[in-house]
Amino acid sequence: MSNEAKVRQEYHSLVRKDVLELVPDGMNSVLDVGGGTGGSSAYLKESGKVSKAVVVDLVADNCLPAVDAAYGGNLENPELLHQVKTEQGKFDVILCLDVLEHLTDPWSIVDRLSDMLHPGGVLITSVPNARNYRLTAPLVFKGKFELTDRGLLDRTHLRWFVRSTARELVERDDLAVEYFHGHFGGRKKKLFNKLTLGLFREFLIIQFYIRSRKSVADR
Repeated sequence: MSNEAKVRQEYHSLVRKDVLELVPDGMNSVLDVGGGTGGSSAYLKESGKVSKAVVVDLVADNCLPAVDAAYGGNLENPELLHQVKTEQGKFDVILCLDVLEHLTDPWSIVDRLSDMLHPGGVLITSVPNARNYRLTAPLVFKGKFELTDRGLLDRTHLRWFVRSTARELVERDDLAVEYFHGHFGGRKKKLFNKLTLGLFREFLIIQFYIRSRKSVADR
């Protein structure tokens, strides 16, 4: 296996334990949107948090054994999610991690995913913060906006979000944001944030972790 293929395989099998902590107890089924080979959804099933795991992704034909069903195709093709809903029904949890920023119309996708949630179900998303210093500092001080192969400035990102627009993306009349966290790691960043009394926190945030819950009135 080439190094490139190995990196791709490891990425698509990645388990997002940092975000999976947002999955509430008492959930039965999970739809892992853009979940690669299903690393995160398989982990949820194997750890006993859910009993059914379904994946939708371009590489869904190579999913892990714990995944119950997999659908491959373009997420922005309305027929794909319609097929999933028709064959699998609605879900208690939908994961959409580092996916929405790659779509031309992520707002429509959120509408479709909301329609695939059971009442009281949750949509868990993560989106990058376009206000992060790695993007804003070169842009403001050097006039540079150079895309890369991965990370915050991934050249496949089609949409960019800050705190307010990330929240608006996953909030609907029947879908309420109940958890919103700006994530950044590293001891130095945490110390800097503490010493500066949080004044520059928005520029340190790498991603927003969001949990939105479907109204129980939607029956």
